[in-house]
Amino acid sequence: MDGNMHSMAASNGWEVKSPSREYLNLSPEVRAEIDEYLSTHPVKLGAIAKRLGVKVLLSTLPRGTSGQIGQENGDFVIRINRHEAKHRQRFTLAHELAHYLLHRDLIVAEGGWSENVLLRSGQPANVEYEANRLASDLVIPSAQLAEATAEYSGPMTPEVIEDLARRFGVSTAAMEIKLQMV
Repeated sequence: MDGNMHSMAASNGWEVKSPSREYLNLSPEVRAEIDEYLSTHPVKLGAIAKRLGVKVLLSTLPRGTSGQIGQENGDFVIRINRHEAKHRQRFTLAHELAHYLLHRDLIVAEGGWSENVLLRSGQPANVEYEANRLASDLVIPSAQLAEATAEYSGPMTPEVIEDLARRFGVSTAAMEIKLQMV
């Protein structure tokens, strides 16, 4: 973990990463807009988009394309591939919202972005890493995860990870990345 990150240890010895520097560096105004949605799980990502003035559409996108973000008639629109698994759609939406929050000027300058199934848009790797870190915070808020993990005792088993993933509406892979054992 870098110097901007620290962890929250639950009483059972599990460790949960604190919010990313991308989240911590959002303006207080933006954080005020989204924080109320981060207090429950699964997080209502569509409500965050609506609050931010971003339209979200489930669409049939080209094979291998998970999501797109751009402007249409002056409004930001995120398109999510309707043919992908629900947890994949949720993370893609969080990823595109993260791009909106972090990289809006680049998106406007380049006329929109499409993301492939690996959430790669052709943008520099750091832009994608930033979006992934913030997306993780949006879909699995650290404070909520710390509370949820405190409900379990004993070792971190695949069954516990699957249960947490289900509760947060994410894949087990996304949950494993967010969770860190001490």
